[in-house]
Formats: sequence, structure tokens, C-alpha cells
Amino acid sequence: MMRKPLGRGLDALIESTVAPVQAETGQVLYVRLEEIAPGPFQPRTHFDQDRLAELAAAIKSQGVIEPLIVRFYGGGVSSAHSYELIAGERRLRAAKLAGLDRVPVILRELDDRGALEMALVENLAREELNAVEEGRALARLHRDFGQSHDQIAARIGKSRPFVSNAIRLLDLPPAVLEMIENGQLTAGQARPLLALGSAEAQLAAARGIVERGVTARGAEALASAHRQARLGAAARTVQPGDPNLNALAEGLQRALKRKVRIVKRRGKSPGRIELDYYDDNDLTALASTLMGLSRAAASAHA
Repeated sequence: MMRKPLGRGLDALIESTVAPVQAETGQVLYVRLEEIAPGPFQPRTHFDQDRLAELAAAIKSQGVIEPLIVRFYGGGVSSAHSYELIAGERRLRAAKLAGLDRVPVILRELDDRGALEMALVENLAREELNAVEEGRALARLHRDFGQSHDQIAARIGKSRPFVSNAIRLLDLPPAVLEMIENGQLTAGQARPLLALGSAEAQLAAARGIVERGVTARGAEALASAHRQARLGAAARTVQPGDPNLNALAEGLQRALKRKVRIVKRRGKSPGRIELDYYDDNDLTALASTLMGLSRAAASAHA
């Protein structure tokens, strides 16, 4: 069976972390499921149950086509486990659901760092990790194994900005990270929130993005608006000597969660109120909000 290309990052890991004889032979063993212990370096924590059931059905029909990666288990001679899982946890779970008693594995000689690297790259190659799982695995390489961002990037076949951005995403509040893990936010939508000054502002902006369906580009504009509001930008756009207009602009800004400018003209010339919006979806949401307020006001005076 032809091996699926794994990409430059994983090939480099195999060359540098696997014992030469095993890398050349690529021996496949069939072992009992109960002999395989969960790996402590698995970066993936979320599994879609529907997709897992689909894979289990395919495995029940065709078997496990691609072997799991394991190493010898180091938990002690008294343990029932002989092997520790490195890569392939989704296949292992699906095999259990399918009722298999044995699965194909390839045995590797890896230290802890090599095990984490291989597990991470295998999941990155399949695009099976969410942004939080990626960030936590990369942060662990940096924290626990003393790897610089440049070194990590070279080991996993990614760029240094990819590594730095993934790790920095973990600075967001836990509630925002949970939105990313649940699929409510993408990394592109969440990353602009890092520029905001507080966890409260980050969470408020994240909720606004989810509620309005704002795109990643719109999220950048939304984060910019929150940042400007925090610095009092709205107050500086109105007449500096009119505290009443300043207060009104700030109140509208808080209510509508967007930048508001009130421009007062001299004499009898009409003034204007300017509201920012971030994309078509946000414009629709803003229009609905304003029309809803208008109807509520009309009803109150009816």
C-alpha cells in the first residue's frame, strides 16, 4: 500500500527521532486494543462524535487502513499495557466503536519531545486540531522542552509567525478560548482581540463577533472600534467644548457596541451622526437594531 505523503515537517521528524533500523523496515504489528495506553502528549482533546461514528462504520467495513504510531510503554512492568499511543487516537477510538480487538501499529523509538512533536505534526498534517489545541501543544514544546519559536517552527515544518501567533492566542480569556474550541470563533476572528486592553473588552468583542456573524476582517475593525472607544476616540471627534454631545456619543457607543461620531455644524446647517459597521452581516444587524428601537419608540408614544 502506498504511504500517504506526510509533508516535509513529519519526514524530518522521522529522520531525526526514529531509530534507523525501524525507520528502514517500517514493520507493522497487529496488537490488542487493551495493550495500547493513551499517550500523555496527545494535542487533540475534542472529537466530533458524528465523524467518529462515520469512521467507525468505515473501519468496520474495511478495517484500519493506516497504522497507528506507538512506542514502548514506560508505565512499569506490572501494567497490562505494552505500548503507548503517539499518533492515531481518532482511529483507535473508532476501532473500539467498531468492535475490533486488534489494530495495526508501527513501533517507534521516541523520547518525550519526539513523541509530542510527532503527535502534533501528524494532527497538523491532517488539519484535525483547533487553534487552541495547536497553541497548547506548541506552548508545551516551548515551556517543557525549552524550544524557541524558531526551533519549533523548524521541527514541525511551519513558519515562526505561525508558532508565535498560535501560542499568543492562549493569552485570550478562557471563555473566548472555549468559543474557539466549540467552533463559534475561528483563529482569524479571535486574533484581533489580543489588541484589546482587558479580558472584559476581549470577551465583549468576542460575543459581538459571534452574535453578528462578523468575518475575520470585520473582527479586526470591531477590535479597532473597541480599542478606540477605550481611549475615548469618540469624545475627541465631537465639539471639544460640548460635554453634552460627548456624553451622548459615549452612551450611543456603549449601547450599539461600535464607534459613534456626532458632528455639530455651526448655525442652522444640519449636523450628522456617523456609525461604523464592519461587513454586510454587521450592517444588517445594525439596521435591525435601529429599526427595532424605532418601532419600540413609536409604540411607547402611541
